[in-house]
Amino acid sequence: MDLLTTPMQSKDSIQALAIRLRPGSDLRRELQELVKQEKISAGTIIGAVGSLSKVCLRFAGREEHTILPGRHEILSLSGMLGEDGIHLHMMVANSEGECKGGHLVDGCCVYTTLELAIALLPNIQFQRVLDQETGYKELFVASVSE
Repeated sequence: MDLLTTPMQSKDSIQALAIRLRPGSDLRRELQELVKQEKISAGTIIGAVGSLSKVCLRFAGREEHTILPGRHEILSLSGMLGEDGIHLHMMVANSEGECKGGHLVDGCCVYTTLELAIALLPNIQFQRVLDQETGYKELFVASVSE
């Protein structure tokens, strides 16, 4: 992974990370490792361009993962990054232009490249807290104390 960090203007400014993932990288695992290495308390994907040799998604309302055959271009990747966990959704298109999207799971392998821009949000922390209503660990936004 190639990583570039922009200097912060002040402690309250949004910071940006720009990274490039290389062929064979697992997208979700690389992002989890980046969060850990950079100690990202709150971040969001602001741009993603690249291709995948293997796509693995979980479609809405399903528990099982789906592997999409063949190479795909990433059309969009969005979501939240934090040390408590990441939550990402992705849409891809195959060589016929057919699109599929869902929850990003482990197993999405970079084909040629994947270029990402990530905004780091100051003074907040994304936490994952069990929500009794949904039964899932859901986003809780906490203020970072000085």
